[in-house]
Amino acid sequence: MKQFFLCTVVMLIAVNMSFARIIDPETGLDFQYRAKLVEVAPNVDGFLDDPAWEEAIPAKLEQEVKEDRRWLDSDDFKGTFAVVWRNRFLYLAVQLTDDQIETHHEKLALQDRLELYLDIDHTGHKSDLYRYILPVGEDAPQSTSSRMMIAWASDGQSCELSFNLGYTPTKNEETIGFGIYYNDVDQGQLNHRFTWAPEGQTRSDDLADLVFTAELKLNQNQKAMPWGRIKSLY
Repeated sequence: MKQFFLCTVVMLIAVNMSFARIIDPETGLDFQYRAKLVEVAPNVDGFLDDPAWEEAIPAKLEQEVKEDRRWLDSDDFKGTFAVVWRNRFLYLAVQLTDDQIETHHEKLALQDRLELYLDIDHTGHKSDLYRYILPVGEDAPQSTSSRMMIAWASDGQSCELSFNLGYTPTKNEETIGFGIYYNDVDQGQLNHRFTWAPEGQTRSDDLADLVFTAELKLNQNQKAMPWGRIKSLY
């Protein structure tokens, strides 16, 4: 009887953990970013001049984690990002304004860097298994051993990356876990840590949702079609 009770408790804990969410206090709904399906994938070169980014929804890195407060745009730091997808690839663009870029140190802790969480299994929790550290200015070409390709602009103020999901989303509103941070190092120490999160939830161990959306631009000769037909287009 005790063994059965223990198994039940463990199962309940596992279920609760698998459905962890970050809630937007303004709406009471899951905090999420909605990534659009684009007709043409962006060219990953570090410069955000692709038509795909004109369709994307910008979001701000406006929460300061160390002080757990909202960060107002300043010359010290401003940061935005956007996400789109095409076939089995997720594409991310980041635009930064940082008054002091720290790059190419022997110690990663002394370098400005992006930190991403891409939780394909949608467990909802942060884990080193799907955390990616992207030092500013360090490109990473696509390879068979890596899912990710990264390119920075020469000034270190913008970045593009592609991530191979390993599958093509097969339904509208499919969701993975997502988190993004910028670690701002000044004068040899971590000065600020910025993230995209609801106010007051910057230190949560849970992840927000990244939702794959697909919307067709129909002309007068086209008709709306069910998702089963839409997915055949990519």
